[in-house]
Amino acid sequence: MRLFNRNATSPLGRLDVRLKMAIALSMSLLVVLVDSVPMLAAVAALGVLLFVLGWPNASQAKLVGVTLAMVVWGLMLSQGIFYNRFPRHALVVLVEPNRLFADGLKIYAEGLHHGLVQSLRFTAMGLAGYAICFSTEPDRFLRGLLAMRVPFSLSFMAVSAIRFLPLVAEEFRTVRTAMRLKGYRPFRGGIRDTIRVEVAGLRPVLAGTIRRSQEVALSILARGFTLDEKRTSLHHERFRAWHWALLMGMIVVVGAIGSCKVLFWLYEHEVYYAAVLRPLYALVRDWL
Repeated sequence: MRLFNRNATSPLGRLDVRLKMAIALSMSLLVVLVDSVPMLAAVAALGVLLFVLGWPNASQAKLVGVTLAMVVWGLMLSQGIFYNRFPRHALVVLVEPNRLFADGLKIYAEGLHHGLVQSLRFTAMGLAGYAICFSTEPDRFLRGLLAMRVPFSLSFMAVSAIRFLPLVAEEFRTVRTAMRLKGYRPFRGGIRDTIRVEVAGLRPVLAGTIRRSQEVALSILARGFTLDEKRTSLHHERFRAWHWALLMGMIVVVGAIGSCKVLFWLYEHEVYYAAVLRPLYALVRDWL
């Protein structure tokens, strides 16, 4: 289960949980505000840096690499084929026009560009999310949520769900191993038989998950746990001075980019224009 290891001693793992959440929120705002490929590539590079600072192991790096490669390939190919805006220029003709496809099937350059923009957004946020999840223990998530004044009941449920993910994965792996030992091979008996067996294989996973949740609930009740009492913790999340500096820096950067985009939007829709802001309009048009 090395896939679910938490690298809490990594540079990213030692950061305050609230700062990690602020980083994720800042990146989510940036990928929405920015539209140019160079700037989105820079945000994606920041996601790569965060992922590397989380010290992922080989299994985690493989999972992230395969997942993001499938996302990038799927988005670019689908947008390249089904791009319906004009103007558009065909790079490759897959199917000539016929009765079924009046325009044929083609890969358009503008569609590939649009797919690249969307995939960079997914890549940046995916890397940031993976980095935070792989470098933060669930109990630190709980302390961080409580420090942010999130109700204990909601925090406890969220962290409990996170803790159940490795258990569900282990249950699923056990079921798959049993199926292979019994001679099951996907698509050997046809698509219909494969779908039937795959759906049936989910039943023991669901049953095991329900059984484990009942055991956890019973153990909690047996220990007199209640959500009404005031909770204490052995460790507490504390913001250091450089944490505050980094947080303020992110607020300034995101706020500045957002303000520039708003001013450009007002100019573009002829709501507000100032001649002194012409360099800013050019900057937003070319880079943001």
